[in-house]
Amino acid sequence: MTKRRFFPAAFIILLALALAASFLLAAALYLTDVALVQFPDGTVMLGEPARAIEARPPAPPPVSVPIVTAPAPSPVRKEPGEALTFSEIYKKAVPSVAVIIAEGVYSSGSGTGIVISEDGYIVTNNHVVEYAEAVTVILHNGAEYAADVVGTDRISDLAVVKIRASGLPPAEFGDSDAMEHGDPVAAIGNPLGVDLRNTITTGVVSGVNRDITLEDAAGDITMTVLQTNCAVNPGNSGGPLLNEYGQVVGIISSKIMGGMSGSVEGLGFAIPSNTAAPLAAQLIEHGYIKGRPSIGIEVDLNYIPIYDMPPGIRVIGVNARSDAYAKGLRARDIITHINGTAVSGIGDVNEIKNQHAVGAVLRLTVYRRGETFDIDVMLMEEGSLNR
Repeated sequence: MTKRRFFPAAFIILLALALAASFLLAAALYLTDVALVQFPDGTVMLGEPARAIEARPPAPPPVSVPIVTAPAPSPVRKEPGEALTFSEIYKKAVPSVAVIIAEGVYSSGSGTGIVISEDGYIVTNNHVVEYAEAVTVILHNGAEYAADVVGTDRISDLAVVKIRASGLPPAEFGDSDAMEHGDPVAAIGNPLGVDLRNTITTGVVSGVNRDITLEDAAGDITMTVLQTNCAVNPGNSGGPLLNEYGQVVGIISSKIMGGMSGSVEGLGFAIPSNTAAPLAAQLIEHGYIKGRPSIGIEVDLNYIPIYDMPPGIRVIGVNARSDAYAKGLRARDIITHINGTAVSGIGDVNEIKNQHAVGAVLRLTVYRRGETFDIDVMLMEEGSLNR
């Protein structure tokens, strides 16, 4: 016997309502032209009107906008005669600053140099290259060159070296006599070596026409210099002191600081450009500064007479090219008088010597191993003795 199934009335009503809703939705989509959008995951959502999508113009392709790099600013953006910022001073001057590496028999060191000609002449300090067997120059662009020492001058602490290069950017020199107390200045150099190359420090002119006297074995050196509070250290020697126009108004010499007693802060000295420029020209032309008289000796700055030793100056070296050497003066001799005047230090010797010109003859009274005798020696050009 077959049984009949009867659907509850509620179920029939729900089914009818669902069918009616589907009919109404289809009609609405047809009348409003709304599209059904089905996504890849099966989700269905109402979209925009189909005809509106078709009527909309296609999106334009992406526009590639080139990145325009502004031209590098000129190192000097201001009118001639107008002061520069320290940044502008640096950009103007640093291409003319070089590293000087000096290698000697027993030691090596480094300093700074300033390019002064397109064909490779570079000025630095004498004490940077004085005892060098080989000199290397590193330019601002990193190029390295072997350098020849063209000329040196102990008294001014200046030297010129030469590299085989062309098209170099020479520094612009200014008028050091125009500098006044409080004028802004900047120093560029290589403090403590190559690792800190092209360091700039800034400050002011602290003093002008400072007379500084230093002692060394070849005699007292008196230098008239500019004083600044720019931070300078070993390695800055030979680098430029720059005015507010980026012009070289001085050449830094840390030797001056080294010759002063005690610890100093904010104290730097520079050879004025008006002194350095003509001397550098002489060094290039002659290899030394002409007209400076010299006996050709080095002396013991710490000599103290003991026992039966007489007062005077003790000779520790005689230049083999000097007339004094030719006349028999030797190391360990003690000079007691020059032209009959007693001498007790190198300052006394220089005071007498500098009253005479090259070619003049001085009479030296010499003590040697219990005997005293006179030697007549001719003054010679200091630079010619050191070539």
